[in-house]
Amino acid sequence: MASRLRPHGKGRIATDRTAFLNRCATHDVSDPAVSVTIPVYNRPDRVGDAIESVRDQTLDDWELILVNDGSTDGSGDVIDEYATTDARIHAHHHDENRGISAARNTGLDAATGEYVCPLDSDDRFRPKKLDRQLSYVRSLPDDYCGCYTAGVSYDADGDRIETIRTGASGDLWPEVLRRHDFRPHSSHMVRRSCLDAIGGYDADLARGVDWDIAIRLARRFRVGFIDEILIERHFADDNVSGNPTAGNPTYQVTIREHLREKYADVLAAYPHVGRQFDARLARHRGLAALEAENRWRACRQFARAMRLEPTLEHALLVPLSVGGLSVYRRVSAWRREQTCLGDGS
Repeated sequence: MASRLRPHGKGRIATDRTAFLNRCATHDVSDPAVSVTIPVYNRPDRVGDAIESVRDQTLDDWELILVNDGSTDGSGDVIDEYATTDARIHAHHHDENRGISAARNTGLDAATGEYVCPLDSDDRFRPKKLDRQLSYVRSLPDDYCGCYTAGVSYDADGDRIETIRTGASGDLWPEVLRRHDFRPHSSHMVRRSCLDAIGGYDADLARGVDWDIAIRLARRFRVGFIDEILIERHFADDNVSGNPTAGNPTYQVTIREHLREKYADVLAAYPHVGRQFDARLARHRGLAALEAENRWRACRQFARAMRLEPTLEHALLVPLSVGGLSVYRRVSAWRREQTCLGDGS
């Protein structure tokens, strides 16, 4: 199934230029309700679709902050062209690649809206996303940092592979440490004041920054959830998180090891959460071992996961490891397919 969003192109930019400038002339762009931030690194063929999904919103009260994180291709030219087309779009450039956290913080520093919505350069907003969230988030008590929504993932061919609907809301602490339910990150709408209160994104983290920001927000605030698919994730062959049906095990291990070190004291304070975190770290270490074709190490890691968190899923990993990573991925793909078949969104 292909994405419903049309591809970007200079033809549309030229066609829409006068219409958008006329709209902006009567709209107060200096004080938007929502700031959307998009970090960009070498995505000239995809970032236009992300930008168009913001411009297609039913809500007009937004600004878009584009941060070119030292791209070495034409990404900077693409975002500069959009910035000259729409007064609500602003382009910022890093002279060199500083990493995702630095790019997100540059966007956050430039944002002037009361609420901030991060958007990855290869993700898309559905048209009612900002409108629905803004109405909902304004109804939440002051101890809520904001909200997130359900989402859907597509593979490189445009076929739907997964519905992302965790449903978690309210007080997510400390469960957010063992399971990243406050996702997808591109579905967030968070009060700017709350992001300032936690110091923005951790510049020392090169990966897993979306989970880390969710942990730190949930530690201080409650979270709302809208049970509606308002974000689309689009996987490409070069996604750092890897295969969309099974992920990149080594990438997951790296993230979890960094978080294990950063939050060691918290995990020690909540032993049950710590055990579950370690069980899932062992599971991903096992999958990484399968990827390296080390089935003996994989079996040991899966057995450790089972000891720490006795679940049917962990119990099944040991016999699955005999077939290698390809078998695991086929089973994972089948499970995700069943989820999609049961969801008509």
